[in-house]
Amino acid sequence: MSQISYRKCLECNTLNENSDYCQHCGAIINIVLKRKLESEEKAFQKLEQQKQEKPSAITTFLKGTLTHPNLIVRLFAKTLYSVWMLVMMIGAALAFVFSYIAA
Repeated sequence: MSQISYRKCLECNTLNENSDYCQHCGAIINIVLKRKLESEEKAFQKLEQQKQEKPSAITTFLKGTLTHPNLIVRLFAKTLYSVWMLVMMIGAALAFVFSYIAA
């Protein structure tokens, strides 16, 4: 035996049986479906906005130096990146040690 659920449309105030959409005006009645569609739309808009944003000038400069045709510039950029990664690894290790001591 199936259950009959009555849902009232918030836009036209008509009762609908077992439906996610209003049979009279076509509006979404199911709140869970409505929230899911809204969250998907927000995620899509956020993704589109991230695609349209241009990277900063510093990021563009650093990426350009890694593929620069001059060997000296390329080596200098790779050396700076290596030093930066070493500093980040030391910082992460110190953060791990301090959090281990604190706990």
